[in-house]
Amino acid sequence: MKDSGKNKAAIGAFVLGAVALAVIGVILFGGGQFFSETNRFVLLFDGSVKGLNIGAPVTFRGVKIGSVVDIAVRTNPTDWTTRIPVVIELEEGKVEREVERTGSVEENLKRLIDAGLRAKLDLQSMVTGNLLVDLEFLPEEPTRLSGYPHQYPEMPTVPSNFERIAKKIEALPIDEIVNKVSASLTALEAFLTNHALTESLNHLSQATANAEELTANLDRQMGPLVASMQGIADHADQLILNVNDQIQPLAGEARRTLKNTNAAAESIRQAANAFAELSTGAQPAIVQAGQAFANVADMTDPNAKERYELRNMLKELSEAARSIRVWSSYLERHPEALITGKGGSKRR
Repeated sequence: MKDSGKNKAAIGAFVLGAVALAVIGVILFGGGQFFSETNRFVLLFDGSVKGLNIGAPVTFRGVKIGSVVDIAVRTNPTDWTTRIPVVIELEEGKVEREVERTGSVEENLKRLIDAGLRAKLDLQSMVTGNLLVDLEFLPEEPTRLSGYPHQYPEMPTVPSNFERIAKKIEALPIDEIVNKVSASLTALEAFLTNHALTESLNHLSQATANAEELTANLDRQMGPLVASMQGIADHADQLILNVNDQIQPLAGEARRTLKNTNAAAESIRQAANAFAELSTGAQPAIVQAGQAFANVADMTDPNAKERYELRNMLKELSEAARSIRVWSSYLERHPEALITGKGGSKRR
């Protein structure tokens, strides 16, 4: 009996341990949802949700705050419109609030929707093609609510980026684009097979070959031409040096000649001034001589030969004095006449 009691106690302890392990496993692998408050909302999508599975994450700006718990299909039999309700569950503890929340879940959701809260599908993995639900504040997007009765509050949705791209692709005139591309390819083929284009390419090839040959000839002739130009430049430099060597002595001679000419001109000016002073001083003596001879003439006989000759001599003296005055005045204006003579500068 004692052994039987011990076995029952061991079996009971084993069962209690198994139950405890099961509870711990549920808590660990269930994300602790037994001890956390959750809120569920429904999202209605018009397009395909291929790639979205139950258990897919719900994120807000990259942070997981919940998961997808149900996906269904809702059809309206009157117009056969189909929408896909997706139920998401948000964990209350994932969002920390700076101010304590007041009001019901529906009231808080309305305030968030008015602030621009929207849900959209986004790519979870490019390898698997799985989708997730992303929540974001998009106040520029319109609030789209279906109004269908549902047990959970409805959150508005916006088309995903893939849906927008697909709609733009659907709006493109594919047939028209294909026809234009086909016409362009046909025209391009006709252009490429045109005989005139082939001839033009042949002429262009020949012109290129001629240009290459001309360039080669220029390269061969450029060397001697450059050497000749270099020789001409060297001769020009030597000629300039020779001219400089010859010009410098000539310049020295010219400076000395100019200096001597200036000295001669100064001597001529001084001689002219002296001659002018001499002529000016001789004029009173000539006048006095004329008066003396006049007195002598008065003292002689009017019909005497000496008086006649004296009168002629006085006349000649008077003319000589006049010539001296004219010559003195001319020398003052042209002192070079003492060397070149009167009218010499004009002859040059």
